[in-house]
Amino acid sequence: MKKIVFCFWFIFCLQLIAIEPGKIDSVYWPMQVRLPISGTFAEFRNSHLHMGCDYKTYGINGFSVLSVYDGNIATMSYANNGYGLSINLFSPSLKIYAKYAHLNDLSGDVNGLEELKTALLLLGKPEGFQVKLKPEYFKVKSKDRIARSGETGSGISHLHLELFDAKEYFNPLSFINYKQEDKNPPVIQSIFIDSDNGYSKNFATIGLSKTSYSFTNSEEVKLSGKVKFKVAGFDRISSKNQNNVYGLRLKINELVVFERNFKRMTYKEASDKDSLYDINKSSLSPAFYVYNLYDDKNSHSIDLNNIDEGKQMLVEVSLFDASGNESSLKFNFFTMKNENYVKPKSTTKFSSEDEKLSLNFSKTNVLGDGSVKITKLEKIPDDVLLPNLIPSGNAYQVTAYNFSWKGAAEGIFMGSFSEKDEALYLYDSVLNRWVPMSGKKNANSIAFSFGRLGIIAIMRDKSPPTITYPYLIYRHYNLPEIQDSTMIERFYYASDRGSGISNRIEVLLEGSSYPFVFDRDRNFIKVEIAKSIKAIKNPLLIQVRVQDNAGNKSNWFTDVVNL
Repeated sequence: MKKIVFCFWFIFCLQLIAIEPGKIDSVYWPMQVRLPISGTFAEFRNSHLHMGCDYKTYGINGFSVLSVYDGNIATMSYANNGYGLSINLFSPSLKIYAKYAHLNDLSGDVNGLEELKTALLLLGKPEGFQVKLKPEYFKVKSKDRIARSGETGSGISHLHLELFDAKEYFNPLSFINYKQEDKNPPVIQSIFIDSDNGYSKNFATIGLSKTSYSFTNSEEVKLSGKVKFKVAGFDRISSKNQNNVYGLRLKINELVVFERNFKRMTYKEASDKDSLYDINKSSLSPAFYVYNLYDDKNSHSIDLNNIDEGKQMLVEVSLFDASGNESSLKFNFFTMKNENYVKPKSTTKFSSEDEKLSLNFSKTNVLGDGSVKITKLEKIPDDVLLPNLIPSGNAYQVTAYNFSWKGAAEGIFMGSFSEKDEALYLYDSVLNRWVPMSGKKNANSIAFSFGRLGIIAIMRDKSPPTITYPYLIYRHYNLPEIQDSTMIERFYYASDRGSGISNRIEVLLEGSSYPFVFDRDRNFIKVEIAKSIKAIKNPLLIQVRVQDNAGNKSNWFTDVVNL
């Protein structure tokens, strides 16, 4: 097995050298500390694909960021959203760019860089700036300190790095200096099978070994028509996060019918995430990636219309990581005829039989020519109910076959919603969790946006939120060198299993209202106290209480701060 892995890695490196001469070992690690990778190339994001790698900084700002090669700083920009404070570093010899994003500042070995940023922020527009720099202005050597990591833009603190040229993005994991000490093969979570004859099924998997998987049940699979196979899976590397895989392959009767790797991606490919993922099943939080095992040209994995009935066929689905580890799942299916099936008329509007729930996909980009089925449930299954999240009225199961969509569908749920704690919820049938749905409510209906499949129901949230201390590693936002030495920071973690934390948050210092910041990325309440107060009173009593969107209040959380 070791010889096979070595051969795979040797061939892999030869392929890279053939494709990108001189770029393999000349791109260095971007940080002073070899922190784990927590987000990988081409991962699904709600609005885009992630075209770089993220480096985990454990929620803390201030780690030194290094130049990955000799070059010059080509651009500098700042925005309140997106990349935040970022720079593009250009290598004249390699002809590639490196984008560093979400930076805290530009302090390091490059004289004048931080001062220029400060001046541009003071003189420019409040929302930020973008400036192109001449090559001779800021030249750097590989491994020079050029910035410090932060959390500007979006998300909690981390470093985002992209490598690209004029035509495409490159996966950092393709480069030798980014190789991970990784012996864990990808995980295969489930197989989705859809057919244009009305068949739609999700088969959960069980691991037979670290590299081999099977279905959890022994149900005989019978298929006909044009069939789409999809696989849900992920890869764990140094961060142990659920990351994107490096490659995937589909074989039918030992013949490769689909294969794709993520060594690189053109700008056009990067803008078209729905061709790679089933976007109505995939999720960023929690991480859940459902890959389409077919391309846009065919729009299906196999056409069984001209295959004899009763023929047994072998399917093998494989996932790969950047270290050469492979996982696979094999299963058989039998071909069948379904001549009695009548395909419904093509439409983008669907309703339940009682017309209490309707969905309109006319303003979305619909993929496939199948249908959406809305079924009224007699009761919500007991195994999906949560304590203190109580059904109130009708519930409907929404399923689809050979039908997915890009964008938000429009939904209307009819009924009387008189209780303050009533809200519309979706039980996501893929992620197996309840999610509150935002919408416009009046006395007789709720209008909402719809993007995922599952059970839609009106629920009453009787579960109060809770407040706790955060994990010890999150007790500070910043490393000591960028902390404000005159202030003490305290953090409190707010969580809610139902309707979510509202903006109604109370913080008292010694019984009086006190200012705070609520960080929705972390669900942290941040309180800053001047150390100089010690001369007046010490220790200090802090009390915190939050309210959820259903009106439930947490208990008061009490903390004693010793200055």
